[in-house]
Amino acid sequence: MAAVHKLVFPDDLESQEGAFMHFRISQSYKFKREKIDDKEVYATVTFPLPAALSTSYAANYSSEGLGMIGNAAADNAPAIAASFDAATKALSSGGGISALKSIGSDIGNTLDLKKIAGDLARYYGPELAKEGGAAIGAAMGGVTGAAVGAAVGEAVKGAQVGLGVARNPYLAAAFEGVGFKSHSFNFQLAPKNQNESDTLAKLISAFRNAMIPGGGAVQQFYDYPQQIDIIFSDETYLFDIKTSVLTAFEVNYHGKGAYYHDVNGKKAPVEVTISMNFLETTVRLGGDETGDSAKFQIMSPKAGRTSGTAKLNAEQDRQTRATRSTTGEVG
Repeated sequence: MAAVHKLVFPDDLESQEGAFMHFRISQSYKFKREKIDDKEVYATVTFPLPAALSTSYAANYSSEGLGMIGNAAADNAPAIAASFDAATKALSSGGGISALKSIGSDIGNTLDLKKIAGDLARYYGPELAKEGGAAIGAAMGGVTGAAVGAAVGEAVKGAQVGLGVARNPYLAAAFEGVGFKSHSFNFQLAPKNQNESDTLAKLISAFRNAMIPGGGAVQQFYDYPQQIDIIFSDETYLFDIKTSVLTAFEVNYHGKGAYYHDVNGKKAPVEVTISMNFLETTVRLGGDETGDSAKFQIMSPKAGRTSGTAKLNAEQDRQTRATRSTTGEVG
């Protein structure tokens, strides 16, 4: 196993009482893993905690117009999903076209379309009128036909405005997922001696090399950059960070202006400012916090509620029991 480069700044950091953070840089890229194993570590860099330390969480939603039928389907989602699932199973076992027909029948019965036929006609009437006008215009042909088609559409639109009504789009907040979390850190590092200036130069090299790709065994491809684990010396009251990649790395060698130390005849910056942006490589799901901070997790309501899958299974069981009752089967 190759030697691990251990870089600590400042020299006496680990003997101090304050908290600090470790950056564990991997030997090479691996697509799927939890934390980087000790034998895979290429270098470790240890810094004092930055002055600003924050994390954020975000979820993506879109505004979707379900329409009247879509809204009714959402209210009856388990039953409809169970119908599709049953039809899929029937098709896979050679059920043929009858399985597809059963879907329409089941959905119609579930939504009770006959009962709400009048509401459907009023709700979807404008679309039907527009389509009908277009069809009439196409049948008549020519300029006259086009004018008739346009007139019908305009009449429908004008009637809605005149009545002072607008169709309810039945908007819903549709969850689209979560993205990868990112973290940014800024460090102000002022070396006090030659060893710390040397360590600073080495850790800059380690981070720079970790974010750029390799040439690859074949010239037409890159080797992925290295991954990095970021670990706090004590994260009990902080947060955990999943295995990440370094997406931006900025070094300002004049953190306090153009001032330099004389180090054995060489000029070393008095203070260097380092800014880094990291992107986690796996998406977070509920309840997957790790480390000491996990002990403070409050049980998510999701753990106590019936999931969509469980609702679907329950509906399938109900439909199966109803079928057996109708056919006289026992079980």
